[in-house]
Amino acid sequence: MWLFLLFLCVLSVGHCQNCRGEERVRECENVCDQDGICKVRAALLLPKNTEYVANLLIVETVIELAMQHEAVQQAFPTGLIFEWTTYDVTDCDAAYAVISAIDAYNDCAHVFFGPACDFALAAVGRIAKFLGSTGTPIITTGGYSFDFVKPKQTCLDEFYMTVRSGPLGFKDVAYFLIDIMRHYNWRQLLLITEPEAQVHIAGKSTCHLMMKTFANYLKKENITYIPWDTTSDGGKNNTENLKIYLNYRYTILLFDTPAYDEYLGGSGGFLLASTIHTYLIIEGFTVVAKELLASESHEDMLLVDVGNAYASEFGLRSVYRCFGFQ
Repeated sequence: MWLFLLFLCVLSVGHCQNCRGEERVRECENVCDQDGICKVRAALLLPKNTEYVANLLIVETVIELAMQHEAVQQAFPTGLIFEWTTYDVTDCDAAYAVISAIDAYNDCAHVFFGPACDFALAAVGRIAKFLGSTGTPIITTGGYSFDFVKPKQTCLDEFYMTVRSGPLGFKDVAYFLIDIMRHYNWRQLLLITEPEAQVHIAGKSTCHLMMKTFANYLKKENITYIPWDTTSDGGKNNTENLKIYLNYRYTILLFDTPAYDEYLGGSGGFLLASTIHTYLIIEGFTVVAKELLASESHEDMLLVDVGNAYASEFGLRSVYRCFGFQ
């Protein structure tokens, strides 16, 4: 129901621009014809395939129920007719989405509902501002990737005319993760993804798009991450891959600044650690360098910089043995 109220707001208060720079007004673009009959024509651009969360069968049923709701009926002006036509965006494919959008435009649609899959939505979103004298608005529950949360106020914006009605996007999930890391003062993480999982949510490469969004905002927040694409495992199991992505590529470099002064002079421990750090970076290792301070226990240090597993009693004993701690 609220989707229709949003649609009415878009029609009533939205100020649209002519992105083509030329007037190509068609009579069918007017909501009311010469006989005074007012009709809003909507196009549902969604897949018939019911494996997708947003599909024609479910959404069309929801629209039929919404149109019977008293609040929706009162929201529409008296005498205004609302009709919709369905267009199959086969398997949420971007090419089929563009074809469906053009067909809907030729059928004089005033508004597009969908697509909901990100690649399909991106393809239609880029051309919708050129369809019609002032563009054709898109209302969608999709648009999860970070590209869709950018401003969409003018013709210069990539997805101008696109309105996201969904309450959640990948950016929101990314900052949920970032807030958790800030809360526990964690500084690094391993991002594990199966790129083609969850395609029923946002179509092709849903998890890949989510991971790209995560990476985009993790970089902005200066949080170190290691990406792990499970489809490039080379026949190794998860245990073997964890050894590669954590043990082999993740190194904790602990140093005591005044150590080895008798061999290296002042700040010998720091000089030795910085040299080791340089060569580890050259060899492609991810390195965390940490100075040992009397004011900070080893357990607290490992908990902050590595995590609970290494801060356990067993983990501490292992690190102590490795670095000669008593």
